[in-house]
Amino acid sequence: MTSFLLGLAIGLALLAAGMLVQAAAFRKLRSYLRDAMDAIVEGRYDVRMYDYRNRPSEVVLFRQFNRMAERIEETLADMSQERDILRHILQNMTTGVIYLRSDGQVQMVNHAAERLFRRPSEQWQDRDHWMVFRNYNLGSAIDHALLFGAPWSGELVIREGVTLTVRLVPISADPRLRAKADGAHDVLMLVNDVSEWRRLERMRSEFVANVSHELKTPIAAIRGFAETLLDGGVDEEAQQKFLQTIYDESMRMGNLVSDLLELSKLEATDSRVDPVAVDLYEVLERAVDRIGPTASERGIRIVIPPRDPVQVWAEPDMLLQVFLNLLANAIHYSPPQSTIRVTWDVLVDRIKVHVQDNGIGIPQESLDRVFERFYRVHKDRSRASGGTGLGLAIVKHIISSLGGEVGVESEEGKGSDFWFTLSRLDRPVSARSR
Repeated sequence: MTSFLLGLAIGLALLAAGMLVQAAAFRKLRSYLRDAMDAIVEGRYDVRMYDYRNRPSEVVLFRQFNRMAERIEETLADMSQERDILRHILQNMTTGVIYLRSDGQVQMVNHAAERLFRRPSEQWQDRDHWMVFRNYNLGSAIDHALLFGAPWSGELVIREGVTLTVRLVPISADPRLRAKADGAHDVLMLVNDVSEWRRLERMRSEFVANVSHELKTPIAAIRGFAETLLDGGVDEEAQQKFLQTIYDESMRMGNLVSDLLELSKLEATDSRVDPVAVDLYEVLERAVDRIGPTASERGIRIVIPPRDPVQVWAEPDMLLQVFLNLLANAIHYSPPQSTIRVTWDVLVDRIKVHVQDNGIGIPQESLDRVFERFYRVHKDRSRASGGTGLGLAIVKHIISSLGGEVGVESEEGKGSDFWFTLSRLDRPVSARSR
């Protein structure tokens, strides 16, 4: 009996000792597992568990944990790559993108929106949209979209000359946040700059109105004088005067139609211009030969520089048209017995050509508009000379299509200097040819 009790006590002691050892090992395993899980929670997805006691049950657990950690790491790496790609796309879009949370505060803004509104991102983040936009109609639309999920689109003039189209796209907010948020929707705001489109629309409308006006005046004159002649009772001298007026007005209409067709042709072939090496002096001589008789009638002398082999990258007929239009413009606004000078500057890779007159000049407030279609500084004088108001517009379009620039410097009562640039192909020569 004593032996039995002693054996039982020893057995119980060994069992208790085994259980204590097992409990200690389990606590150690649990601590190891908890540390690994804490590392995952902290974002250390590269943590792994290793079997150091070679126990089958632990090996299976560790392998499962490592497989889970690897899967999490791969998934987050893919998500991070997709996020970076989307962020790069977003920040390089020309459309402004603004994301507003359901509480009405700005959460995200891209570079395009910063440029359009001229406001750095620091002045957007976590600010109420009323503080950012300060526009009643837009603010009301945003609030309506936040509360009721109603989409909206419209135009917004944020400053002079800048018009934006704004589109509000409601997005259902996270259900977990709806209880805390004042509204039920987030809002994606898309902004595009349509200033250039609106400017072109205004130009088209003004162009149609100007063409109608320019045609209406000569048509009315022709009709009036024709009706007078048809009624009879007009002496021969008056008939001759009326017929001359009808002829002049018909020529003016013909010139206007020709210029309109020329401008239309230039716009249609703008992308198909094929520049070649052109002798600038030869084209200038052709222009002077053609327009010289008109200048001689008024006693105006056209002075050109000595022959100089200057090659430019241009289209010969287009360049001839530029010279003809600029010389005709100078003749129309120069007094009799005056001088028009054509000179050019030889720059590093370009030629800057000047057509200078000592005519009536251009007011400072008109310098920026002289190349617009139908714009006339001196309307009565231009019409009396047969001008259509399109000559300088044609010059600008041609030079732009050849990759050059055009401009004017002028002072009232002293004359004007119209200039344009073209790419140069020849060797450098003197700083200024005369």
